[in-house]
Amino acid sequence: MKRRVHLAVALAVTVLVAGPGVAIAAWVGAGSGSAWTKAASAPAGSAPTASVSGSNVTLSWTAARFPDSTAVNGYTVQRFDGGHVAQAVGASCSGTVNALTCTEAAVPQGTWTYAVTPKQALWTGPESADSASITVGPSLTLAPTALTTLPTTLTGNVANFITGETIIFRLDDPSTGTVLSGSVTWSPIPASGGSAVSVTVPTLTTAGAHTIYAVGSLGSQAWVAITIAPNDTVGPVVSAALVQKTTLGSAGYVKQAGTFYVYAQVTDVGSPAVGVSTVRANVTNLRTGTTAAALVAGTYTVDGVVYDYRSASITASSPLTEGSKTFTITATDLNANATTQGGFSATVDNTVPTASDFQATNTSGGTVGKAEAGDTTTYTFSEPMDPNRILASWTGNSTTVTVRIVNSSGGDLLTVRNAANTAQLPMGSVNLGRTDYVTATINFTTSSMTMSGSTIAVTLGTPSAAVGTALGIGTSVWTPSTTAWDRASNAMTATPCNETGGADAEF
Repeated sequence: MKRRVHLAVALAVTVLVAGPGVAIAAWVGAGSGSAWTKAASAPAGSAPTASVSGSNVTLSWTAARFPDSTAVNGYTVQRFDGGHVAQAVGASCSGTVNALTCTEAAVPQGTWTYAVTPKQALWTGPESADSASITVGPSLTLAPTALTTLPTTLTGNVANFITGETIIFRLDDPSTGTVLSGSVTWSPIPASGGSAVSVTVPTLTTAGAHTIYAVGSLGSQAWVAITIAPNDTVGPVVSAALVQKTTLGSAGYVKQAGTFYVYAQVTDVGSPAVGVSTVRANVTNLRTGTTAAALVAGTYTVDGVVYDYRSASITASSPLTEGSKTFTITATDLNANATTQGGFSATVDNTVPTASDFQATNTSGGTVGKAEAGDTTTYTFSEPMDPNRILASWTGNSTTVTVRIVNSSGGDLLTVRNAANTAQLPMGSVNLGRTDYVTATINFTTSSMTMSGSTIAVTLGTPSAAVGTALGIGTSVWTPSTTAWDRASNAMTATPCNETGGADAEF
């Protein structure tokens, strides 16, 4: 640019130095005439080089120079995020930097680029191009990130993890996500903070977007986004199914007109799986015409096994003949691949259970005719009973109960109560056939009860007071409870049962 200057009378020239090799001129004087001068502009900056150490970023760049090779004497530094939005720069790199390097401390975790702008007095040159992007804090790189088949093993590296950390890999959530199989070449992490890694995405992972997290034992965390393309050409697997009455308890049994649920374990096994769409049960052998009862996803536990689908309540046909009845499960995925799995069955039982026998057995070395710790009473039913109906949540394994014997003029009565001795169990009552086993109510605490097939055995615990010894023999009579029922929920009859083998001394 050229400027024309009018001079008046005498010409005096003052030179103000703005920097090395650069001058700003001012003129003072009298007279008139013309003169020209050429103004210089500050040069452009060069893209800086960035390096990371922990959370500190060190920048360096080459000098910006005027045409006469004189370097400018200052620079401003700018940091940008992934969207090229300027961020506040930390101390030592903020303001005007009168050097060709600076270190920004405590840089937030993230991926950043930097640029520098030359400054000379009031002049500002063009901003430089951006540096290569750098990542501050723990980082994870994996490849490939677009998956088309499963399982697939991804390989890559971690960096800037804490020395001494061990690393696990999780899918989609760093705290609760599924732990993935992986390896870390240098474990625990060495002083360099990095290591080569590999991680496997398993077969049953669903299609779509996912995140793989590398989680350090001392708090470091990094992640990589992946996508899995749908590639599911096979139907789901139905690994298990059963029928259970709606009153719960023993599974696999139902009676005519009884209500029941159908449970199933279903897994979509595509590579990768697209997910289960529908699960339906054909139980027409239990409920005429029910060929496609819908099962709903959820978490259901039956006999200690977890099922992920269950039907609504279904009422069995009536009449319905006894015996084994088969049913099938059909599962369809979101790609319309379907699997129908048979081989499942339930037993229809319409027979009312009855009392078959009661026996009281003396413990080895015990006193005959005296109820004492270790003696056993055995109840025999016409068929296996539902243990959950005898005692809530009981499976038939040994459990603690209380045996009570009450003195009665019509014959001492034996009953079984819960462990807390607050309620009688639906085992009915046994008249021991004599009145001299006890002279008052005696509770045998810490007794134990077990079930095996059609029998329930109760072993007496510690008596609450002194117990007498019967002076003769008698015949026990067991009157069962109608609130007990079998595995198909048929209620017990109340018909009394005499002990087999004739009169004897109990215990």
